[in-house]
Amino acid sequence: MPSILRIESDPTTWTLPTPVGADQVPTSSEPVAFEVTDPLAGRLILSPRAVGSAVFLAPPPGGGHIPNGARLPEPCIYVPSATGPDLHSNPKRYYLLPPLADLAALEQQITAAMSGGTFVTIELTGPANTGVLVLNGAALSFVVLCPATPTPAP
Repeated sequence: MPSILRIESDPTTWTLPTPVGADQVPTSSEPVAFEVTDPLAGRLILSPRAVGSAVFLAPPPGGGHIPNGARLPEPCIYVPSATGPDLHSNPKRYYLLPPLADLAALEQQITAAMSGGTFVTIELTGPANTGVLVLNGAALSFVVLCPATPTPAP
């Protein structure tokens, strides 16, 4: 059963913690959310209406996947890019959200924008990307919302 997801022109290979059965693959235009664990951990909201292709693949035989262990100081959002969410680049290829961002409410807003073809404006924080992100729900193929990663106890 597939547990890897690749979405059209974005080079990222997303790891799904739970295999996706054929009955879970989107077959309508309504957005669908999947948990992802790598390269970023969070919820990937896929808009079948706007995506040209999405490939669900089985993991390679014997696994072979080593999670990157990325730690996010604050919640973040990733939108499709030509380079993927390069965790080692500076600036990062994802955007920091306010520390107290309500990710469940933001997911509902993005899902509604994808369904209705409307826009969503999202406040960004962080030293390299304070500003506003505007999403066009009619054209947005997917987005990933990631909570902050708890710091392990010493």
